[in-house]
Amino acid sequence: MKITKQAGLFYAVLALGFSSVVSQIIFIREFLNVFYGNELIFGIILASWMVLTAGGAYLGKFSGRIRRRERYLIILQIITAFLPLLTVFLLRWLREIIFPEGIMLGIPDGILTSLVFLAPYCIISGFLFTFFCILLSERLKGNQISRVYYFDTIGSIIGGFVFNFILVFFLNSLQSLYILLFVNISAGLVISIINKRKKATILLITLIAGFLVLTISYDLEKYTKERQFKNQELVYYKDTPYGNLVVTKTSKQLNFFDNSVLLFSTENTPDNEESVHYGMLQHKKPRKVLLISGGVNGLAKEVLKYPVDTIDYLEINPVLVELGKKYTTNLVSPKIRIINQDARLFLKQSKEKYDVAIIALPEPTTAQMNRFYTLEFYNELKKNLNDDGVISFGLLATDDYISPEARSINSVMFNTLNNVFKNIIIIPGDRNYFIASDSPLRADITNLVEEKKINNIYVNKFYLDDNNIHDRMQYIMKNIDKDSEINHDFRPVVYFHQLKFWLSHFKTNYYFLFIVFALLLLIFLARLNPVNLCLFTGGFAASSIEVILLITFQIIYGYVFQMIGIIIMLFMAGLAIGSFYINKKTKIYTVEKYLKIQGGIATYSIILPFILLLLNYAGKNPFIIQAAYMILILIIGGLTGMAYSISSKIIKKNIPAVAAESYGADLFGSAVGALIISAFLLPLLGIFEVCFLIGILNIFSGIILYTKRKKYHA
Repeated sequence: MKITKQAGLFYAVLALGFSSVVSQIIFIREFLNVFYGNELIFGIILASWMVLTAGGAYLGKFSGRIRRRERYLIILQIITAFLPLLTVFLLRWLREIIFPEGIMLGIPDGILTSLVFLAPYCIISGFLFTFFCILLSERLKGNQISRVYYFDTIGSIIGGFVFNFILVFFLNSLQSLYILLFVNISAGLVISIINKRKKATILLITLIAGFLVLTISYDLEKYTKERQFKNQELVYYKDTPYGNLVVTKTSKQLNFFDNSVLLFSTENTPDNEESVHYGMLQHKKPRKVLLISGGVNGLAKEVLKYPVDTIDYLEINPVLVELGKKYTTNLVSPKIRIINQDARLFLKQSKEKYDVAIIALPEPTTAQMNRFYTLEFYNELKKNLNDDGVISFGLLATDDYISPEARSINSVMFNTLNNVFKNIIIIPGDRNYFIASDSPLRADITNLVEEKKINNIYVNKFYLDDNNIHDRMQYIMKNIDKDSEINHDFRPVVYFHQLKFWLSHFKTNYYFLFIVFALLLLIFLARLNPVNLCLFTGGFAASSIEVILLITFQIIYGYVFQMIGIIIMLFMAGLAIGSFYINKKTKIYTVEKYLKIQGGIATYSIILPFILLLLNYAGKNPFIIQAAYMILILIIGGLTGMAYSISSKIIKKNIPAVAAESYGADLFGSAVGALIISAFLLPLLGIFEVCFLIGILNIFSGIILYTKRKKYHA
């Protein structure tokens, strides 16, 4: 019977790992719907998740005092079953109440909201981890922390696999959370049956039956979506591997949203004409055009006003293209060749030559978008242009005042282009349109329209004035700093300036916040013992390297959204492999073995950028790149798993304290890494410098542990 009870507990641990990873992915997607996808917010969400889970793990050290533990465990299983669904429902339902439409959300909003909404689930899940460690260690009469860690990780791997290869393709977010509810309820049901708690068993079966009736009777997904898009007719909504797509209708206009961000609205003639004609007018006889995004909202139609032979329209999300075909007539021409592929991967593999390339992508406000505004990208693009080829893209408009942040962005982009093309002009409009070519360029737009006899509604002599365009263009050019930096793949400086521009909209004193954060971090680190300090820096390294691998993968290979869950799953697999290896192969756990692993993490961090640079230069074979990244993520996961498993054996404290403090230190280090690497250090310093910094931090913590090693000898 003891074996049966233990098996029930280990199944509950698996369910916890499964639920945690799927909940985390869904919560991130939902929060991005509120905060519009900036990496800083992404870092805040991850950091909040880990800090709260660490806090719950610390509270779990007191769970040993609980009597009638099976009863409380069943209650917690029921709560964790319903909390993810309730959290997402409340986030959607309260969104417009807490943050009215049109309000720009800042860092304090992100921190407070993520902490409030994530706290219930994260604290309980962290508490349960420590609780399971205590229960199983007592029943098996030995330290079971590493085994609980191993089974929790296995559950996370299964959850990551199921979500990324099944749920995301067939179910929406709420339907995926229904699956989680049944998984957690089943864990509670197993425990109640094993412990012969008839009332709990009946209650759990009733809850499952009642919830099945509710989900069949009501479409909660549609109800919550309608609340998010008030005063608009909900035409279409679907979760895709690339994000949540929604189409609404206001009057005769269709609005396309991706993660609640308005991609475009149909019938937006001024924006469509500016995006296309400022670039197209510069070429004498454009025959072959490359359109990177924007075809669905009507840019391809504008290109067809010229006697072109072919438009190669690149759009990464095939669902968006299908919506464009279904709800618009913007893609009906046989001259439009639709290619569902990442633009950079396409350019690396294609031998096509184009006369004009129109880049209609969002501004580089994220590291993901920054890769389309770098020196490396423009060099790749130029190889696919004819000698007189022209490129065009738009950035934020500066109107009659150029802020320091906007000046930095314009300067970096001008200097980056200037390293590739001989001629550059910036035409002001609803945005600042950068036009670049090795051939001469003209700013007399209305004259060009007349010469080419293009029939436009907005871009013509009746709405625009060439003298005004010239004066505004000269003003922008006078504010260009010719000595500014160049934007690179591995040093995304324009993303950093975009981040500063976004932060400049708020009156928050970020220096004060940084000082407070630094002081709290120092106080926390000062309280850690040497082993937990190494766990902190190891967790910092693991999450930081995971972020670096995600970002560099999309730089080298292409769009990473579909790979995020796979990379997380591989990292979890590495954790499981490392933990399993240590538990099977190690009979005596010593601090010296731990120091070797710590040295391995430091060494890996330092050599990583050289490997990534090599992959970037040899980035034409996708199979080699994917295999290399799988190995790289497995290695850091394996090192982290081995470090945690050994640390839980060499610290001489009681089981509750070891489980709570070591798990908390590891998670808190991961939280700090996720926050400051993606949002601050990576764009400020670059990948090489950040990797060296990670290595130095782990060497430093290893030295401290080495000097105190005698304390941990048996």
